[in-house]
Amino acid sequence: MRFEFACGGLDVVSTVGGDRRALDVQGAARNINLRITDISKALVSDIPDVLLDLLEVAAYVYCADQQTRRGSEYLTDYGTDWRREMVFRIPVRAHSIWQRQEVRDGLADMLGFLSDDHYTFEFVRAQSPLAASEAYFSDLTDRADQPDEIALFSGGLDSFAGVIEAQAEGKKMVLVGHHAASKIFSIQKQLVDALNQRACGPRLFFVPVNITNTGSVPVEYTQRTRSFLFAALGVVVARMFGKDEITFYENGVVSLNIPIAGDVLGARATRTTHPKVIQGFETFFSSLLEREISVRTPFQWLTKTEIVRKIDAYGAGELLAQTNSCTRPRAMTKQHPHCGVCSQCIDRRFAVLAAGLGDAEPGDLYGVDLLTGDRTHDRDVRMAAAYVKFFRDFPDTPRNRFTAEYPEIISALDHFHDTPRHQAADRIYEMYMRHHEDVIGVLNSGVAAHLPQLTSGGLPAGSLLAMLFNQNRIEVAEPSGYQEEARTFVDRLAAPVCEFAVDASARNIRFRGDLVLEGKSFELFEALLPVFRQGKSHGHDVASIQAQDLANKLSLTGQSLRQQVNRLRKAITEDLVLGQGLPFDENDIIENQPGKGYRINPGLQEISLGDLLRK
Repeated sequence: MRFEFACGGLDVVSTVGGDRRALDVQGAARNINLRITDISKALVSDIPDVLLDLLEVAAYVYCADQQTRRGSEYLTDYGTDWRREMVFRIPVRAHSIWQRQEVRDGLADMLGFLSDDHYTFEFVRAQSPLAASEAYFSDLTDRADQPDEIALFSGGLDSFAGVIEAQAEGKKMVLVGHHAASKIFSIQKQLVDALNQRACGPRLFFVPVNITNTGSVPVEYTQRTRSFLFAALGVVVARMFGKDEITFYENGVVSLNIPIAGDVLGARATRTTHPKVIQGFETFFSSLLEREISVRTPFQWLTKTEIVRKIDAYGAGELLAQTNSCTRPRAMTKQHPHCGVCSQCIDRRFAVLAAGLGDAEPGDLYGVDLLTGDRTHDRDVRMAAAYVKFFRDFPDTPRNRFTAEYPEIISALDHFHDTPRHQAADRIYEMYMRHHEDVIGVLNSGVAAHLPQLTSGGLPAGSLLAMLFNQNRIEVAEPSGYQEEARTFVDRLAAPVCEFAVDASARNIRFRGDLVLEGKSFELFEALLPVFRQGKSHGHDVASIQAQDLANKLSLTGQSLRQQVNRLRKAITEDLVLGQGLPFDENDIIENQPGKGYRINPGLQEISLGDLLRK
């Protein structure tokens, strides 16, 4: 489905059909609320135009995401109904910056992977006055202390643990919290107040941000672009303080979020802090602001249980129950602040119980108890059963078959800072094994604790423990018509082994299958070959060549080099991904390392031409 958004008072200009909508953050036609509070007057008075533009662009993207429904959550027609075509026309103040190709491409590429949609942006020079900075900032303060860290704060377990640890280290922190509902703001504010009252470190500076659609009810619950909004808010606040770094506190299992059921493909398995998304944030923000912007993810190798143990170790277990990870804020009540059926609630409760902190957060705070609650509703039982089955059966996958069984991991392996590809795969496997042990430990303890009820039939048949006790295995019911389509689709996602050979006499690069790189693509690949071979032959990491050095080597301008790389990537996508169904992304052949340049991906294998032709 195609959706076209005219923003900031612009008219939609379209040559093809589509659902056309107007979005505005100001004036009489305002239908998006954008409000940032409790920040310094001095900082607001000097905010650059490009940062104001970034606030508005992020708000438009996020609110458009909420307004436009996807197709079915289940796999139908090979997932084609899931993806949307999102077309934006946005007026900006810093037009020359937003008009740069690397800025527009970086934004569209990052959002495309994050939300599994196709994005097109047209930025036009603002003809009428846009809102001044004061329009978006209220309740200004006189405080302007220089912080050590700008962190994104959701009010969930992970960000809460990160703040506690940073406080204990004596860091002065600014916490940026986005909320679309007053319930979420209350949770964030109460936690910040409680942490400040503990006086275990420097006082926290909390900057709450409210961005919502006004006059319309969101129809798309997935909100895959929320982390872009969150990151953009963090970067804006960071730059206002003169900082070039923001921090996401998120555990590695959630960040990678391997789909736990066959019909959960693409961005149905959220990619909010996926390593490729984080690197996409860094690339886009650095290009936009013409300075190196870093996004820290210090918990990327930890499970949620390990993070909960941090909270206990820092003596903050009594505040555990005040945090909230539920994805269904409309269902929150004082009696049941956690729904108990969404994936985040299930993940959270397993972690709390595995960490031995069940008493700090009573089970009756959940609408449905993790182990004994009735999940007879089809959607609820599918989520819980799929979660348990995935982690229970995870050890059945040997380490050397990990990426073959879960090819979704491949897109993450080259996006961990200072962690080579093979080491990243091993660390991910080990992390998932630790999480498996936590889940199984909770289930075994639950069966032992409720054995009399299980043997007497005293637990609901739709509870997790009853399903485990009464059946040899948990089977996740498949939606109607799913089996054949899912099998056909998923079977095509075998992990690729990408081998190539150089045909020096014909001046081309040949890959298994029919892909041949010739002409300019061959010259680009050939220019990168010496450092690739040197790294491989010495057992070292493959070095990158700075973009300007590579452009000079090929007698190209910087822009021509980028165009040539994009053409090569397009050829690879059309052949290996679309033609042969192999799960490659754009960095899996020619990799762009931010700040370092280009290189042939170290995961490729060069073989002789004769061996390739015999395969």
